[in-house]
Amino acid sequence: MDYNFLKWFNSFAGQWEWLDILGLICAEYLIFAIPLIIILVYFFSKNKKKILSIILKIILALALVYALNYLIGLIFTRPRPFVNNNEIYQLAKLFTKPTDFSFPSYHTATAFVFAFMVLLDWKKFGIILLITALIIGFARIFAGVHYPTDILGGIFTALVSIVLINFILKYFKYGNT
Repeated sequence: MDYNFLKWFNSFAGQWEWLDILGLICAEYLIFAIPLIIILVYFFSKNKKKILSIILKIILALALVYALNYLIGLIFTRPRPFVNNNEIYQLAKLFTKPTDFSFPSYHTATAFVFAFMVLLDWKKFGIILLITALIIGFARIFAGVHYPTDILGGIFTALVSIVLINFILKYFKYGNT
């Protein structure tokens, strides 16, 4: 099922130039828009303290999610879909090396750390970031650089990181009473 969904979704790549460009932008570059938007919101916000708190929690969660993804990647050395499957069209040839492992998706984990952390403190903006993170995840499948389970793995590690960071911060803030 994992491969079948990838093959079906990726079959649209290489068909229309405009869709390939959009897919490549979403798969490779959209992730950079998220922190830039958060920083812009910070500078134009009246509640800088709240946003600064969110940014600091995001930084901590990103450090944890990268560590988790790295450790998981050492255990599950899954090659990228285009490496073993000739029928998978690799849209992002310039940015994804065949030697990089696929599981879990770092791009997706990163995008969902931003989305989940903002969602906890700022619902409307968090929902927009959640939709953006989903677009990034689907675009990574479309581009042929991830299986659907790689995306789910990235979402899971992001969620674990958010929960752990929030638990640790509450523990240190309120003690263990």
